[in-house]
Amino acid sequence: MEEKKLPLIVVGVDGSEDGLRAVRFGAGTSLAFGTELLLVHAVDDAMLAGAWGVVYDPEVLQNAGATANEQAKEVALEMGVPEDRLRTEVVLGSPGGVLGRLSEVADLIVVGRRSVSGLERMFVGSTSVSVVANAACPVVVISAASTPKPVGGLGLVGVGLNTSPGKHETLEEAFKYAKRQNARLEIVHALQPPIGIFGPKMSPDELEEQLEFTRGGIEAVAKSMAEKYPEVAYEVVVVADSPINELVSRSARYDMLVLGTSDSGIPGFGLGGLLRGLMAHASCPLLIID
Repeated sequence: MEEKKLPLIVVGVDGSEDGLRAVRFGAGTSLAFGTELLLVHAVDDAMLAGAWGVVYDPEVLQNAGATANEQAKEVALEMGVPEDRLRTEVVLGSPGGVLGRLSEVADLIVVGRRSVSGLERMFVGSTSVSVVANAACPVVVISAASTPKPVGGLGLVGVGLNTSPGKHETLEEAFKYAKRQNARLEIVHALQPPIGIFGPKMSPDELEEQLEFTRGGIEAVAKSMAEKYPEVAYEVVVVADSPINELVSRSARYDMLVLGTSDSGIPGFGLGGLLRGLMAHASCPLLIID
């Protein structure tokens, strides 16, 4: 009889504190769900080709990757991940490309978000952006600075929701995650009021009417989804504010903020300013669904 294949969690390892935070999250998730855990360090072939006029010794880079993987493996073993469910690999290729390819066989990718400040936050990390943009499975983006403690202590999961019609995968993933964490779910939609001198004017009464109309539509969708997950207590929040301001300010209260990348999905955020801004500034991990 053929042995059933376990789900697979892949963690990007780079030797940084953010990379180790990703390892801890991946190891904890692997323990909770009995999955295999693959720790991967990518050796960027652009460096091997002599980027910036410097030629790097492939053996040195391979050894550095092996060292980073060994450190990550020790962390996972200390957390209790069984050695027979734990693998490490050093792979040639850009980190974003390697993790993107692995996402085709993985059930979850976990990457660290480099801890940056000021203007650096505008650019986030090229690896995390590349993985999120191209992954074929859900991606968790986590930072050692914004999330130093184990995830799950706050008992609240957030999901950013827009009103586009279409598939409901991201909203359902938020319900699933809240159920697994035995947490409440907060479904947030921020209605950006018209701005600029050429924007359409909206009276306070018209704005309130628009908010109520939007809230009714979202509550109908949430009620339908909640029938599949009766264990999850949820609340719908509809406010007049910019989405980035609202979700960043709320993120400190969340164990996880769930977002989508598809413009036609629910919630459905394109990998543009909003999602990049949340990747840079959110005070909790992000679970991003394509």
